[in-house]
Amino acid sequence: MVASGLRDPDRPCVLPGDPSWLQEVRYLEEGVLRVVARAAEVAAERLDEDRFVLSVGVLEGAASVIGRLAAETEESADGEGEGETIRVLFLPGWELDYLWQILAVFRRAQAGEPEAAELRELLHDLGYGLDRTVEQITEDLQRVAAMLMLDIPAVHTLAAAALHPLGLPSRHAGPPPDAAAVREAFEQVRAGWAAAGVR
Repeated sequence: MVASGLRDPDRPCVLPGDPSWLQEVRYLEEGVLRVVARAAEVAAERLDEDRFVLSVGVLEGAASVIGRLAAETEESADGEGEGETIRVLFLPGWELDYLWQILAVFRRAQAGEPEAAELRELLHDLGYGLDRTVEQITEDLQRVAAMLMLDIPAVHTLAAAALHPLGLPSRHAGPPPDAAAVREAFEQVRAGWAAAGVR
């Protein structure tokens, strides 16, 4: 079990130690979010801030989350041995909110809402080059959001188990969880990952 990102422990996130699931969706950073951010920036310069619905700051912020997460997870995985491990991250809530905002707007674009028509057209063009449909892009973003925003008691149990050996406080009530509680929490989290499409 590895804990990181402890400077601002707003929301605990429990992820697989194996970063392969994230590599499948890493294209979202440079191939989608940063491109849409550049398009939104150009639109804003032309006083058409609402053309792509989302603000540049939200798009760039979400892209940074995915990029940092992928880089950190890859680096950690390189130094780990065999066996199943998990990674406990603590991310500021506002960074996760960026992902949620973008997912909501991508869903609107996917549904064909008129206000998001320009965004849908851009996502369609980007997807053509990435061999992804608008629906697949949205599903991939949803997978990232679901993994990072899994908020069940088991996540907090695993976060407490990761923080205790480091002598850091956690929001987990009571003494540190025992081995049986950690194993049970891990199985519950794995079920949450499976529901998000990550096994």
